[in-house]
Amino acid sequence: MKIIRLKILIIGILLSIFMNPVYALEQSILKKYHQEIEKMITTLEIEHKVSPDYSRKVIKAIKFREKSLISMSNAAERKKTWEEYESIFLTQRRIDSGRDYYKKNYKILKEVEDKYGVPSEIIVSFLGVETNYGKGTGKIKVLDSLGTLALQHPRRGRFFKAQLIYFIVLTYKNNLNYEDIYGSYAGAMGAPQFMPESYIKKGVDYNNDGKIDLWNDKYDIYASIANYLKKNGWQKNESIYSDIIIKDKYLEGVFKEGDRKTKFIKDEHLEKILKKSNKKLGKKYLILLSKENKKYKLGYKNFKVIMSYNPSTFYAMIVTELSKKVVDK
Repeated sequence: MKIIRLKILIIGILLSIFMNPVYALEQSILKKYHQEIEKMITTLEIEHKVSPDYSRKVIKAIKFREKSLISMSNAAERKKTWEEYESIFLTQRRIDSGRDYYKKNYKILKEVEDKYGVPSEIIVSFLGVETNYGKGTGKIKVLDSLGTLALQHPRRGRFFKAQLIYFIVLTYKNNLNYEDIYGSYAGAMGAPQFMPESYIKKGVDYNNDGKIDLWNDKYDIYASIANYLKKNGWQKNESIYSDIIIKDKYLEGVFKEGDRKTKFIKDEHLEKILKKSNKKLGKKYLILLSKENKKYKLGYKNFKVIMSYNPSTFYAMIVTELSKKVVDK
């Protein structure tokens, strides 16, 4: 009798697999990465005290998204010129929405600014660029995005494996349903689009309600962005960039390696190539936006801090420019 029941059970399992070819395909893909998966499960158990059974269950639920790989390769920061990128993110509608949002939430924003030393308009600008002020937080399962990029991205697999591990930790320790968390094609979450590691390490439960809510709680959202920037070295009351004029004979050399770059420059070299001296203290960076149109700026520490959020020169410049326009009268 027991043998008959066992046979029926096995047949049922096999039928369910063959009747669900998508499931079978996902499991066959996962088998290819058996060693990497086992290393992640071991890391989760030893370093983060996550049950191996739970980790296996989560990883087994991954559905691979080729679109995430395509989106990573075709990000606007990679494909667009500075002028095209600016036209996408610095629209009048986004500026007007930012001004309205800033006024509506001024009291909370200023409270967070006073505590962390990060300008409130910078906080608003991040939200404007990332999710249109919290309106578009993403419709893709974070587990699927991270699982795909962790196991299949050709260059950044190590980074995304770490993020997948932190995502599993986040769901395990906060009793969250990993199937119900949605975000970007790269696995970023909430209004500020934090990656799982940032969510855990930089997220703030500002109102002390026992949870960090980066989707709905404005106090947590604003404080988490400010805390992220502060922990990455934000300098209170310091400039982000300044306008400079480079002598014509040095312009070709400045852009010899192309644009889309933020490059450290020594003071003695900077003084040599500038038409007007720059005596500001601290590290300085040439912000190279457009080789064709010879657009550039001089960046300081805070510009690099913004780039820690997204390592794109274009992104950091848009955040900076939008922040200025949000508070324009």
